[in-house]
Amino acid sequence: MSPWTNHPKNLGKGCAKPDNFATPLSEEHLIKIFNRFDTSGDGLLSREEVKNAYNLLGKSFAGLRTWWTLLVGDENGDGYINQKEFIKLVKKNHLT
Repeated sequence: MSPWTNHPKNLGKGCAKPDNFATPLSEEHLIKIFNRFDTSGDGLLSREEVKNAYNLLGKSFAGLRTWWTLLVGDENGDGYINQKEFIKLVKKNHLT
């Protein structure tokens, strides 16, 4: 889902409303998803792993989405997304 989907100007134009989401994923499920894309097994998602995840999910503009994900999700500024940052990012953006 695009980070701009729930922008007020998009509501009512075929975009999902925040209250129309399916049952949220559990934290345990989110950790499994994180681990699936952590191909190096270091507990961090690198820029390349994030981009590969978007590509595997069939998302367009994987490079732009990767930039946005790291800009918004990398709270400690180390250039990676850790599990805690991943879970917070997904929940914050209603991606569950």
